[in-house]
Amino acid sequence: MKIGIISDTHGNMELFESVADWLIQRQKIAILYHLGDDYDDVKFLGDRYVEVVQVPGLYDDRYKDGSLPAKRFEMVLGLTVLIVHTHEKDATREDFRRSDIIVSGHTHRAEIKVIDGRLYINPGHLKGPLDKNMPPSFGLLTILDRSVSVAIYGANFKLIRAMELVRSESGLYKTS
Repeated sequence: MKIGIISDTHGNMELFESVADWLIQRQKIAILYHLGDDYDDVKFLGDRYVEVVQVPGLYDDRYKDGSLPAKRFEMVLGLTVLIVHTHEKDATREDFRRSDIIVSGHTHRAEIKVIDGRLYINPGHLKGPLDKNMPPSFGLLTILDRSVSVAIYGANFKLIRAMELVRSESGLYKTS
């Protein structure tokens, strides 16, 4: 299953639409994870025929008042995916313990890492041409029966970094 991961769009609809269309049309994603800032940015996706799973960002009043959940758990082919805007504020140790993949945004810094058999993904941001000294980026997560791969792309759709992992009973591990 292919999952697009976008975070910190901050109302930049031109960039968000361009990336979403590339993920939907070229990569044939089944799901799009939107990690907030801003929650309502996804409204245009209603006619794109893709499932959207999202959480609000820190600037959303519904995040602040608790009327929208700050975290979501999704089961994808037997793996538990934790979806949060910021894992530092929105997740507990128990949330990490029960998750195989942790997807978060907030820092605007793209990152892929594996710690103790858990995959951590931050797709970066789509706020603008440069934010916090970081160019815009987004992620593509592919979950298969025996493997998981993740890639970070720039807004120009060029690969920035990627990681291949093998699934085992004790977690996810790099293949090389």
